Amino acid sequence: MPLPTLVDLGNINKPPWVTELGGVASEHPVASRLGVDVLNLGGNAVDAAVTTSLALALTQPHLGGLGGDFFAMVYLARSGKVYFINASGWAPKRLSRELLAQRGLNAVPRRGPLSPVVPGLLAGLYALWKMFGSAEWRSLVRPVIETARRGFPASPSFVRAINSVINEVRENEGFKRTYPLNPKPWEIVRIEPLVKTLELIMEHGPDIFYRGEIGQALVDYVQSLGGVMEMDDLREYEPEWRDPLSTEYRGLTIYESPPNTQGITTLMILKLLETVGETGGVFSRRRIETYLGIYRVAYGLRDRYVGDPRFVDVPVSKLLDINYLLSEYRAGPRPRITGSGDTTYFVVVDREGNVVSAIQSLYHHFGSLVTEPRYGITLNNRASDFSMDGPNALMPRKRPLHTLSTVIVTKDGELRYALGTSGAHFRPQLHVLFITNMVDYGLSPVEAIDAPRFLWDGKSLVIEEGFETTGLTEPYQVVRYPGRTGVASILAVIGNGKRLLHADIRGDGLALGQ
Repeated sequence: MPLPTLVDLGNINKPPWVTELGGVASEHPVASRLGVDVLNLGGNAVDAAVTTSLALALTQPHLGGLGGDFFAMVYLARSGKVYFINASGWAPKRLSRELLAQRGLNAVPRRGPLSPVVPGLLAGLYALWKMFGSAEWRSLVRPVIETARRGFPASPSFVRAINSVINEVRENEGFKRTYPLNPKPWEIVRIEPLVKTLELIMEHGPDIFYRGEIGQALVDYVQSLGGVMEMDDLREYEPEWRDPLSTEYRGLTIYESPPNTQGITTLMILKLLETVGETGGVFSRRRIETYLGIYRVAYGLRDRYVGDPRFVDVPVSKLLDINYLLSEYRAGPRPRITGSGDTTYFVVVDREGNVVSAIQSLYHHFGSLVTEPRYGITLNNRASDFSMDGPNALMPRKRPLHTLSTVIVTKDGELRYALGTSGAHFRPQLHVLFITNMVDYGLSPVEAIDAPRFLWDGKSLVIEEGFETTGLTEPYQVVRYPGRTGVASILAVIGNGKRLLHADIRGDGLALGQ
């Protein structure tokens, strides 16, 4: 089939938002609107991020609810400095390989009461707000409560997620008492327990969750189902402020999330791409083959070295050394890319140019499926991503190797792009595609996000319509464009004081602004 031109990349038109002021791009229109409302009332990017995140926890509870993880990078326009907060959860102190063996298990189950880590999202939002926020906490939670009371339109993503788990939750009373089981796309739905939950969070902040009645209810419910989470696991949890990782790529500084995330994988791929030379046209077979050879190296090194740095010595300088990477490239290690999942990314910019690039997740749709009915909180299933050996081996109070990460790109300290996507273990590949689409192939930010993609799962390729595949020897399947290959958003500074925000045509969200 002929390759697509840059003006007919798809038959779905989702326009970007261009502004000299602030804006939000997220995966639900209500979340974007509430974030922009905060900006219009004088809040900064962090204030708007808190509201946007909580709104996504309400409207996209299958992706990034209150029982999940949270990461964010913050760019401060005045200083040009980039900050990173890691609010991923740790394993309960009683969850160990020995406990699994006692129960006749050789891995953490994908679903159920052993699969959650401690939820980090709310602690991360509060720490982010305490560090950089300017509005009152109550004012940031209140509009989400009002939306919860009125109800919100069920996105097609939410409807698909309900349908995908309906057979697994037939005997799950907590889930059935919390969520509508037969929603239609864009009909108004309500998640009744979250009204009271958000009211308590507005009044008491995260204490009610990690030290109070919500946390106690979560622990009691998990233990009633056979889980081992305890109140001390919540009380002693704290998010971490860390320095982001960065590398140079064709004159730009690319910031990625540090371990325990897989963000370093993005940087390894980019460093090798900058060195190996010509990669062919934007939709060429040669591009696929060149990138694939590099993916094998980067993912192999990720699996060999990357884990929670509180437990594992991650050799960051070695992994970002081009001579070492080239030696591994010639040797050709073969990784195991395992697991799938989903998440939701959003980006916020305020009129001063401060930016929050943030991502939150339960991991798989509705995570563990463990839903505490009184407060309507579904816990993540991130512990299922632990290995039984290697740097990502399960240990009590350890954070798993995390698929979530976000990107900020600067030039000489000035912001150029902030971007991110759903995509689980594919995320580094997607980040690289977006960056190189713009930097190497001259696509606009909208085209870079919406263009056909190819992804590699460690065994075969999934290629959206539009790429040249004749002669490709790697196993592959071509899927209809636009496919289910992740949902991204981007902020781009496009000159003359203009900021462009765009939400992926593959998702249900919108970019909105002042």
